Amino acid sequence: MTSPIALPIAGEESARPRAGRILLHSVVAAAVVGLAGIAVFTLSRTINVTSASILFVPVILGAAIFGGMIPSLTAALASLAVCSVLFYNPAFFLPDADPQEVADIFVFGGVAIVSSQLAGYARRAAAASRRREAIMEYLLAFNRRISAVVDPAQIPAMLAEELSHSLGSAAAIYLEDGGRLRELAVVGDFGAMQPLTVAEQAWRNRETAVPPVYLLHSGGAPVGVIVVGTAPDSRLDPLAIAAMIEQSGLALARMRLALRVEEARVLAKAENLREAVLGSISHDLHTPLASILGSVTTLEKFGPICDETTRAELQSTIREEAQRLERYIRRMLDLTRIRAGRLAPQVEPIDVADITNAALRQTQKVLTRHRIESDDMLALPMVETDPVLVEQALVNILENAAKYSPPGSVIFLRGQVEDERVVLSVQDSGIGLDRTEAQKIFAPFYRAADATSGQVAGNGLGLMVSKAFVEAAGGEIWADSRGVGQGAAFHIGMPLAKTLQVTDEGEAAWATSAES
Repeated sequence: MTSPIALPIAGEESARPRAGRILLHSVVAAAVVGLAGIAVFTLSRTINVTSASILFVPVILGAAIFGGMIPSLTAALASLAVCSVLFYNPAFFLPDADPQEVADIFVFGGVAIVSSQLAGYARRAAAASRRREAIMEYLLAFNRRISAVVDPAQIPAMLAEELSHSLGSAAAIYLEDGGRLRELAVVGDFGAMQPLTVAEQAWRNRETAVPPVYLLHSGGAPVGVIVVGTAPDSRLDPLAIAAMIEQSGLALARMRLALRVEEARVLAKAENLREAVLGSISHDLHTPLASILGSVTTLEKFGPICDETTRAELQSTIREEAQRLERYIRRMLDLTRIRAGRLAPQVEPIDVADITNAALRQTQKVLTRHRIESDDMLALPMVETDPVLVEQALVNILENAAKYSPPGSVIFLRGQVEDERVVLSVQDSGIGLDRTEAQKIFAPFYRAADATSGQVAGNGLGLMVSKAFVEAAGGEIWADSRGVGQGAAFHIGMPLAKTLQVTDEGEAAWATSAES
């Protein structure tokens, strides 16, 4: 998280520095008038200057623009004095003074007052514009920081840190939840102050909050309370503080909305999963049970009159469907273990051939309608994994390959060493996968689009369980395909086992089995 940004200050200066600045501007204005007077007087010795007083008007305007009314009036008086000494009749202050000279007095005074007022308005407008610009820049940076928070639940902590830094005090944020205030974030030490009590009192009364308590609003309705340890520094811009509080309320409202959307999404996903589980149970439990009950009923009623071949077929159906039911229940139990995080892998060095031979024995009956072409797994180095978990994952993959490959097709079981690991690959001749399906194939209850027609039995759990088992055993699993209709390949990567070897110098060292 980046450092908090600075809150704009109001721009008001204390009386002493302002008075000193006015005095300095007045002295400078008088000095400039004096210099201008000397310059005009020197110029009048060589050329005819008919109205010297007009030449002092720009000096008065400059004093008004840069200093304000008092320096402008000072420049006007100084101009009048210089003109009286250098250009006007000494009888200027007498009743018979020259009307032109009297008019100059009003011109100087009027120019000084009007120009200083206009200049003051322009300065105030420029200061207000700079103030608004600073506030807009602050709010833009503030919103960028909020937008940069990936997890909406982290927004209150960021807001509390920002408030604490900007207001120079501890800060606490409370949000309305079910009619009561819930603490979201607290930054800093409040000392003896109980921020929750203060927040609840302000929330109950719905009063206009007075710092250090601020009501948060969204859409005109109060949504929470911000409590700070002390009143903010008087130099901080009140408009900037109000804007920050308003943006905080909107950010918390957006956070609450985002969390509710996420909650709704999770509930929808859970509902979809529940429906998938119920649909899978209703289909995958009902089908084998119906076959078992039908076969048992037939044996009970017609067993004595059935020939040996029929009885053998019925018994075989009972056994196969019971095994199918057992596999389904085992996978549901595996899913439960995965969800509960109770997988306890027993990693050990093992020969790859031991894993593949055990998996082929378990799937021997399933693979009777296919040809298996396997590499010589004894030539592969040992791996370090949980043989039971990887074996069960390989069984699921082989069953999946047999299920989606046409009868009589070849299923390839390959093994090779790649990047300090052994990769087992099962290549089938089935319906294949497109790029999107290759990424989703390991999701719970996901089945390829061509498999959802009902012609291929399954519940979409086998590959999901395989992925969980392989990853729990310290390996990797992924799928790829040359395209739809060209079969799919499933790969299991397992790290090479390390063995202790003695070097030529008699020192013991660990090396992978491939280096043995």
